[in-house]
Amino acid sequence: MIDIIIAAIIIILTFTGLYLPLRIFLNLLKYKEAALGLIFNKLEESIKVFKIYAVAGLIFSIGRLLDLVNIFSASSTVDDLATVLNLTTVIFLIYAFYKLLGIIKIEPHKV
Repeated sequence: MIDIIIAAIIIILTFTGLYLPLRIFLNLLKYKEAALGLIFNKLEESIKVFKIYAVAGLIFSIGRLLDLVNIFSASSTVDDLATVLNLTTVIFLIYAFYKLLGIIKIEPHKV
């Protein structure tokens, strides 16, 4: 039962991790200059988002390093820790994508 719950959480995180960057990309295609201008207009929020990206990159690198260690050690503890770090990276990235989408999202005005 717990495996089904974990699998469901991983699927939800994966699709959320795919959906948010797609929304950011489509927003940038539609409102390229305005969306990029908003990043600089909301500089404090943008800096926080880029700090989150940096932390996610660091956690991702550590997880990859543990995956390499796992190849040579075949330890279940190292494998579990690498998996947790990879999921943590996804959570940080989802949060950063969500915040970035909030910064650059442009809603057309309804008249």
